[in-house]
Amino acid sequence: MTNLSKLIVLIFLGVVASSFKAIPTEEASTYFINPILQVTVMDDRGNVVEGASVTIYETEDDAWDEENGIEAKTKTNQNGRVKFTKGLKEKAYYVVAKKGKLVSEDGLKSTKLKKNKVNKVNVIIGADKGVSVPKMN
Repeated sequence: MTNLSKLIVLIFLGVVASSFKAIPTEEASTYFINPILQVTVMDDRGNVVEGASVTIYETEDDAWDEENGIEAKTKTNQNGRVKFTKGLKEKAYYVVAKKGKLVSEDGLKSTKLKKNKVNKVNVIIGADKGVSVPKMN
């Protein structure tokens, strides 16, 4: 390859490289994965509960009143799990799980969710108030 051919290739590569635009910092953060919350529901014996409905709330008052919640799109699967994947913020949420007469303890709160991570909470439901054990990985 002659020097002129090398120069033309380098100029071409420079033009191609300069056509890419850097993403401004404030826009770049929208490309990261938003927080995901995975809730695992278990009974008081530690068995996973399939088919439980799970709702999360931004405030404790909303959780107590069961108003303004974000309901999971599906009920818990055969592993007792459900994931909230859209619209979550980097904050703590209150979790309420139910199946029939079984319900989770009032006031169960996750730790602050983190971006780029599947945040996990274990919830125990029972016939009376139940006992809840938050677990964040």
